[in-house]
Amino acid sequence: MTLLKTPYIEKKPSSLRYYQEGVPNIDVDAWTLNITSLTGNSVKLDRSALLALPQFTHHRRMVCVCNWSIKRYWQGVLLEDVLTEARIDTQATANTFLKQTSVGTTDKGVYESWIRLDEALERSTILAHSVDGEPLPLEQGYPLRLIDFGLYGYKNVKGLTSIEVVDQWQLGHWERIAGYALDGTC
Repeated sequence: MTLLKTPYIEKKPSSLRYYQEGVPNIDVDAWTLNITSLTGNSVKLDRSALLALPQFTHHRRMVCVCNWSIKRYWQGVLLEDVLTEARIDTQATANTFLKQTSVGTTDKGVYESWIRLDEALERSTILAHSVDGEPLPLEQGYPLRLIDFGLYGYKNVKGLTSIEVVDQWQLGHWERIAGYALDGTC
């Protein structure tokens, strides 16, 4: 599949100035995604393990809370495939949530966000590592970003380092400060 370059990408405002954790220092060779089940079992996947999973492309709009959007080619692995790789049952998702945590920085800590797991799976949520055929730039969430296209961007954690299946959801620290909605739809 040949991916076209997103038109008018230079007109999109940069989100680096809004990157709430500041600019993290990420060594992609040492980076891992930690996945924890509801029972506490944990699996770590490095970049090569993620790239070995079936790859998926969404040609979709992601909408920022400030209501700008741009349609791009997002590549990565489906959340469902990652959870299956971690031996997490993707059929028993009623009343379960996915807690996401960023790499973060020493100055501002980490960004955390919770989403409904059943809805994320229904919407084919992706763990994106590339956009428009290139690795994610820092402002889009390098090295990995969870993207649920049914939610505003603040629910899609940049610089993802862990996902955890939990039985409750809450607003993350930065979401509370900004006054965002718990469900990520308004």
